[in-house]
Amino acid sequence: MARYEQDLKETFNHYGFPLTEHQVSQFNLYRTQLLQWNQHMNLTAITDNDEIVHKHFLDSLSVLEYISLRSGDAVIDIGTGAGFPGIALKICMPDIRLTLVESSKKKVSFLKFIVAQLHRHQAVNAQQRVDVEIFAERAEICAQQQKHIGAYDWVFTRYVAAIRDSAPYCLSLLKPTGKWVAYKSGDATIENEINNSSACLKALGGTVETVLKNPRFNRSYVVIHRGTP
Repeated sequence: MARYEQDLKETFNHYGFPLTEHQVSQFNLYRTQLLQWNQHMNLTAITDNDEIVHKHFLDSLSVLEYISLRSGDAVIDIGTGAGFPGIALKICMPDIRLTLVESSKKKVSFLKFIVAQLHRHQAVNAQQRVDVEIFAERAEICAQQQKHIGAYDWVFTRYVAAIRDSAPYCLSLLKPTGKWVAYKSGDATIENEINNSSACLKALGGTVETVLKNPRFNRSYVVIHRGTP
């Protein structure tokens, strides 16, 4: 294992995410391609190696400290951008079934490329599959299609849009037992955001289950499910 990959493995392990050498190699491939593509299109404002690891990879995985993804779970990442948190979660939890939703054609080009690269990278291991669907449209369109309505165990959003604005499409994607996890920065304005979304959530049959706080990453996760408590 190359020195950088060894450092990468130690960093993930330090934060409680032990990886196999194969997973470390995949994250390194992801990082390398992200930086190369970012020279030609705006995929991310973060271009420092350590910041990519901490602010993209580990931040994406940080939710796993609080929730349990199970083998075979159907996961949809809305507004995934360059693949966060979805692809990072998929590398760490290869048995989930992942759908990425992104409307930017340029970002979709990168997503298709990196998923194909990761698939070829995993071809040596017949027991692992990169079964990822990329939906190259707005989330509102996705939520209107029969195959996606009520189809997911988990909906993840890591962008800055308010819960109230995202609720109409995120809730419709959930299975009756599914949960929507909205990544939020810090916790200063989350209570106000939840209050502002309460009427909308109620009208759509959604309920805020809990707010989980992760000070190590300055993250909070608003967990929302369908139905009443």
